[in-house]
Amino acid sequence: MKKTAIAAALWAAFMTTSGQAADSDPCGPGLVCANDPQTVVRALQAEGYKAALGKSKTTGNPKIESAASGYDFTIFFYECEQGKNCGSLQFQLSFEDDGGNTPELANKWNKDKRFSQMSVWDDHSLALAYDVTTVGGLNQKNFADVIDWWAVMLGEAAKFFKENPAPAK
Repeated sequence: MKKTAIAAALWAAFMTTSGQAADSDPCGPGLVCANDPQTVVRALQAEGYKAALGKSKTTGNPKIESAASGYDFTIFFYECEQGKNCGSLQFQLSFEDDGGNTPELANKWNKDKRFSQMSVWDDHSLALAYDVTTVGGLNQKNFADVIDWWAVMLGEAAKFFKENPAPAK
C-alpha cells in the first residue's frame, strides 16, 4: 500500500512539473532563440543591424533579411515544425553565376575557413553560409559574437573574391 501511495505521489509531482515546463516560455527571458523569431530580430537590431522578418517562399519558415560588410544576406530558420518552433539558423549570402562559381573555388574557401562554408548549387550560384543552433537559447553576448563572426566572414569573402576573380567573359 505504501509503495502505491509513494508511486502515486511521484507521478503527481512529475505531472505537475511536466505541466509547468510545458507552459513556460521555451526561449526564456532575455535569450535569442530560433523558436521565437522576434528574439532574433531584436538581437540583430540591438547590434545595429537592420532586420526585416518575413517567410521563406519555399518552406514557409521564418526568414530575416539583413546586411553587413556591404552585402545583403538572409537568415533562414531550420528544424521548424510547420513554420514554427525552429531550432537553428542559417546566415546565408548567395551570388548568381558569374562563370567563376566552381566547386574548386568553394573548396579553396572551405579549406581555410572554420566559421562558414561555401558551396555551388545546381544552377551554378554560389552560397556562403554559417549555421548556428539556438536550442536552449543564446544570450545577447553570445549572439553578438555570432553576428560578429558572420560580419568577419563577409569581410573575408570580399577579400577572397578580389584575390580569386571570375574569369573574363
